[in-house]
Amino acid sequence: MSSKTAYSILAFIFSLVFAVATAKAGSDKGRSPGLWFVAGALLPGVALVVALFLEEYHSFKTCPSCARRVNPEARVCGLCSYEFIAHDDFRVTL
Repeated sequence: MSSKTAYSILAFIFSLVFAVATAKAGSDKGRSPGLWFVAGALLPGVALVVALFLEEYHSFKTCPSCARRVNPEARVCGLCSYEFIAHDDFRVTL
């Protein structure tokens, strides 16, 4: 095996490691791991740094009773039947 082939294989392995690390960092922040894998493969160092400094994205709310992730528009948890009460739903009736 020539040194050029060895360096190519090593570069591919490092790119793959950076892509997996970027996908994991993006997934931990609530983003799409597939998209961040592609970004990490195309821009190995840059995408990883960007993914590490992302703000967390919460597209779900967590049930305080059972800690299950539910739709933010849900009024009742599907697992434990906890009823979410929105602050706007309080009405005073006389």
